[in-house]
Amino acid sequence: MTINELQSLKPYLKISALADEIDGINKHTLLSKVRRGTELTIVESDKLEAKLGEVMANGGFEVSRQ
Repeated sequence: MTINELQSLKPYLKISALADEIDGINKHTLLSKVRRGTELTIVESDKLEAKLGEVMANGGFEVSRQ
C-alpha cells in the first residue's frame, strides 16, 4: 500500500482506529505520514494491507490488487 492509496481512503476510513488495531504501528506517526505524504515503510504497508483485507472481508467485501 502506498501513501497515496491510504490518503485516498481517508474520507471513507478512520485511519486512527485502523492503526489502533495493528500492533507495531503508532497511530500518531501514521496520521502524520498521511498528512505530510511521507511514504510508508514496507512493514507498515504490509500490516495496513493485511488489516484492511481482514476488515473488508468481515464486511463481505473482497480486496484485490490491480
